Amino acid sequence: MAISDRTRKSLWAKSGNRCSVCKTELFSNKHDSEEFNIGEECHIISSKITGPRHKPDIVDYDLFDNLILLCRNHHREVDELTDTYTEELLRYIKLNHEKWVQSTINNGVN
Repeated sequence: MAISDRTRKSLWAKSGNRCSVCKTELFSNKHDSEEFNIGEECHIISSKITGPRHKPDIVDYDLFDNLILLCRNHHREVDELTDTYTEELLRYIKLNHEKWVQSTINNGVN
């Protein structure tokens, strides 16, 4: 399967165009006035048998709950340091980041 457009839009919106770890803006036009994207839609649980944090028997690995938005550097770090970045830690990071985005936006609007 593939990540659906709806899931992709939700992931980017709820992540506020920011890396869930370092809060870096992921999509901008700061470089030579052209759009520049360093964001990556990352799986918490890999569908590949040899992939990071793989679990068999998951019906759809491309659902919103199994995705986290990261910058390229943190995507690599998260996938290489699997003893540090456990499934539980990544879900905690994702949840707290989404709460931070929502709170930041709500405080900016009020």
